[in-house]
Amino acid sequence: MQLITLTAPDGHRERWEPCLAANTLKQLYRYLINPNQATVSKLAQQVEEFVGNDPARVRNALVYAQSVQNGLFHKLALISNNGERSMARIFFLLRSLDKDTGIHRNIYDRPADDNPMIAVIQQVTNRDQRTIKGLAALAKLFVDGQLSYDSLGMNDNEQVTECN
Repeated sequence: MQLITLTAPDGHRERWEPCLAANTLKQLYRYLINPNQATVSKLAQQVEEFVGNDPARVRNALVYAQSVQNGLFHKLALISNNGERSMARIFFLLRSLDKDTGIHRNIYDRPADDNPMIAVIQQVTNRDQRTIKGLAALAKLFVDGQLSYDSLGMNDNEQVTECN
């Protein structure tokens, strides 16, 4: 069974199922960006003890939990192990493949040296825009230096599998 361990600032730890953690973090994030919208659930209040009430930090934790839930760490490892070690370049290529961004580029407008990496990304993601968006968000955590288990108050020391 896959679990994410949430660690509070005082050292208290709890293990959460990734789907529950992602849904709870999503609700907490929505509440933090618009507190007039509705009340927050008891579960969201409970997870707030671990990640705090800074919307950026909650968003980072949400991206992490969704990445575990959707098996994106494995996919990002497949992409980066194919010869590309620059997470910034991977992030840029993922963003350029995302059709909803302003930097989306046609295959004919790309430099020829990007083509092998683009092919790997397309193979790993199966050209699924949702997967590309998730991988771009995860890669952004690495690029921004936000992805460390300590900074998110999380660690995951178990094998992760996809969650239904």
